[in-house]
Amino acid sequence: MALLDHKHRAQIFYRYFSKVYDYINPIFYSDLMREKVVEMAEIGEGDKVLEVGCGTGFTTLGIAKKAPPERIFCVDLTLEQIKRARRKLGANFILGDAENLPFKDKIFDSAISAGSIEYWPDPLKGISEMVRVTKSGGKVVILAPRRPDNFLVRKFAESIMLFPSTEKCVEWFKEVGLRDIEFVEMGPYKFWKKLVVIIAGRVP
Repeated sequence: MALLDHKHRAQIFYRYFSKVYDYINPIFYSDLMREKVVEMAEIGEGDKVLEVGCGTGFTTLGIAKKAPPERIFCVDLTLEQIKRARRKLGANFILGDAENLPFKDKIFDSAISAGSIEYWPDPLKGISEMVRVTKSGGKVVILAPRRPDNFLVRKFAESIMLFPSTEKCVEWFKEVGLRDIEFVEMGPYKFWKKLVVIIAGRVP
């Protein structure tokens, strides 16, 4: 298991990292990347949207351009992150676990997770939970840090957290029964074009 691929260690890490998160996050996650995540979710006016692993609310602000804040429900494992997110937006922020979502079946029109799956000990279970709470025809979208091509960089990165390959993400989406699967590899800069994979699938 990688260093931060563990719920308790991730909680401790973000308890302190939350203080500087908003300054560091833009280095790795650009506005254009956020726009692509939201676009692939196909959010309609008045839709009820779930965000898993909301952090301090960067992606939440993008979602709020498509759906009213009162229709956005955000789950995060770390209270410190949620407190900072609440200062930015009046959405519904809930302390919770991605692998055990505190919602009934099929109540959301779409579910999004950007920059969270790398901390889930069981990614397949987390994706399954997102599918469970999403209505038939709704979209599930995940942004994950892409597995580095360079061997040495990959070994170092994977010692810290999960860096799934694009192929692995597609495999997970197929395994939970998602259809119309599409993905795009992106990065925050022209010289860093394949930092993440954004993958979307439709709930049958």
